[in-house]
Amino acid sequence: MTGQPPPVPLTAFWKLMITFAAVAGVGTCLALGLLYVRFFLSIPGTVEVLERQLTKQDAVPAIQDEAGEAKIGESRFLAAYESTNYYAAPGPLPEVVCLVAKYPYDDEYNYWEACNSLGDGRDILVEVQDPDDRTVVFVPDQFDHLPLERDGWVTLHRNLLIQPLADVQQPTQPLLRNAGHHSTVQ
Repeated sequence: MTGQPPPVPLTAFWKLMITFAAVAGVGTCLALGLLYVRFFLSIPGTVEVLERQLTKQDAVPAIQDEAGEAKIGESRFLAAYESTNYYAAPGPLPEVVCLVAKYPYDDEYNYWEACNSLGDGRDILVEVQDPDDRTVVFVPDQFDHLPLERDGWVTLHRNLLIQPLADVQQPTQPLLRNAGHHSTVQ
């Protein structure tokens, strides 16, 4: 019987190299998995305010719109800014949500609504200009407000941000008063 020499046991150096390679391989897989989840896997969006019980404040006054997409009767109050009230409302389909704004005017154009599907929780649902030319955004619960807040946006509600108007520009020339003002000497 010819005997083969017994295998040489691994030295501490090779044991350390095998352990390092295993840790590096597992770490690389975890890092790639986290990158995939962070940038490529969508996060389902939610608007939890639509889940709470209706209150008196949730009623949108004087709107009897049957033709719009938003279910106005199921709206939930979000916030008031200046003279406008903002509401979240479910849309015509379960995955659609709407932003409704109500103005204090007493005409048929005293509100607007904008709807969109929930989609990814990191995306803006609705972005609109109000009559005063401010930008208003309706966002899901998972939306990160910090980048917009750093740019001067104001969070009115977890699901609502507004970009206030910039300061009114001051005139470059002095104002002249010459209309309708006469002095009389007696």
